Amino acid sequence: MPRTATTASAILGLLDLRPSWTTYEITKQLRRNMRFFWPRAESRIYAETKQLVAKGLAEVELGHVGRRARSTYRITPRGRQVLREWLATPPRATALECEPLLRIFMADRSTRAQLDAALRQVRADARAILDVGVDVGPEYLRGTAPFQDQIHVRAFVFDFLSQHALMLLAWADRTEQTLDTWPTATHDDRVAMARRIIEANLTAYPALETELREQRFEVAREPT
Repeated sequence: MPRTATTASAILGLLDLRPSWTTYEITKQLRRNMRFFWPRAESRIYAETKQLVAKGLAEVELGHVGRRARSTYRITPRGRQVLREWLATPPRATALECEPLLRIFMADRSTRAQLDAALRQVRADARAILDVGVDVGPEYLRGTAPFQDQIHVRAFVFDFLSQHALMLLAWADRTEQTLDTWPTATHDDRVAMARRIIEANLTAYPALETELREQRFEVAREPT
């Protein structure tokens, strides 16, 4: 399978979890479990599922529920083989895309109201993750999650997303506190605060910890 078929591979992974799925169930599970790290439009999911059938990686059974047509999909042996082949390939590098951060990157050309709007969006994104966690986490602890047998795997993703959301909230608070000082801060004050922020983060880098204890970094002469 070409490396461009990651979304198709995600669908194959779901199809491999149980005997049959409707496209509605597929989109619901992707929205519930993957939308924060692999978001895709429903139209894309429907199209990819049909492509899997066309390629012989899944098969569809047409039926009816009452008078309504119902299509259910299941993975084929070839689909399982392709899924194993995809899992054996190295993953692409993580890509971070965050428009609020882009707005903060241009803070010198923004108003405080605009920066506050960016921070509100960061907080909203973080809380959306935590809101899902509040629902999903207890389900696994009670033993009532739809795929309870996957708890040993899903816990890793739960941890990643929860810690990511908490990091976003903490970062937004720190950034807001720093911005609060800007109206009365001189340029030198802002530079000093910036240095403290950078050095505080660098001391958390294990490889630099000793070096930072022994020396102070000079302010860069050229902007990055």
